[in-house]
Amino acid sequence: MELVIIAIAAVLTAILSAIAGLGGGMILLGVIAQFFPPVVAIPIQGGIQFFSNGSRAALLWNEISWSAVARGAALLLPASILGVFVASSMPENATRIVLGCFILITVWRPSLLKWRGANAMTEQALYPVGAVSGFLNTTVGASGPLTSPFFKAVTASHRAFVATAAASQVLAHTAKIVSFSAIGEFSLGDHLDVILVGAVGVTVGSWIGTRLLGRIPEVSLDAVFKTVLTLLAVRLVLRGVGVL
Repeated sequence: MELVIIAIAAVLTAILSAIAGLGGGMILLGVIAQFFPPVVAIPIQGGIQFFSNGSRAALLWNEISWSAVARGAALLLPASILGVFVASSMPENATRIVLGCFILITVWRPSLLKWRGANAMTEQALYPVGAVSGFLNTTVGASGPLTSPFFKAVTASHRAFVATAAASQVLAHTAKIVSFSAIGEFSLGDHLDVILVGAVGVTVGSWIGTRLLGRIPEVSLDAVFKTVLTLLAVRLVLRGVGVL
């Protein structure tokens, strides 16, 4: 049953990400975290999102700003390894609470995660952005809500932003999996079935979503996005405090 739920979530969240440029990975992480501890759910989500972002980047290959991707990737790996050490040192329930609270902030107070000067920045600022992305990807499992405004600010169009953010996240999720595996917190082979099922789902979802890109108003997805993420986050927090 968990494989079926994750497969359905993978399709739907990939469609959302392809249309809006972000958001799907956070929902998918919330779904996976209902079945696995956070230090396992995070790299599983990374493996699935590798295919989600990879398929989206491939479909929008000509729109990618490779200079932005390169700068954002420069510090990914060392920051990801640091994040794994932090995440693995925390009790499992504490990690659930932190993850749940982070999701709630991204839903209801996203302004707390945004740099208001993003519209005036240059690509040089993507070096520290990449470091922050690596750290967040391995501690709370996602960095899109914080880093996406920076990539949006250095790309010429919405399609270019979606493509560039997808290519950047391919490298970010690769660094995530390598870091968790290297520290010994995660075995790719033990969870390959979940990742492959999710990979098929997100590839199908990316294909559907890129064909809907520009046809569905982003605002129409907002209510569903907020409702689903809030329910998942509250359940994580309640599990963390021992209510569920």
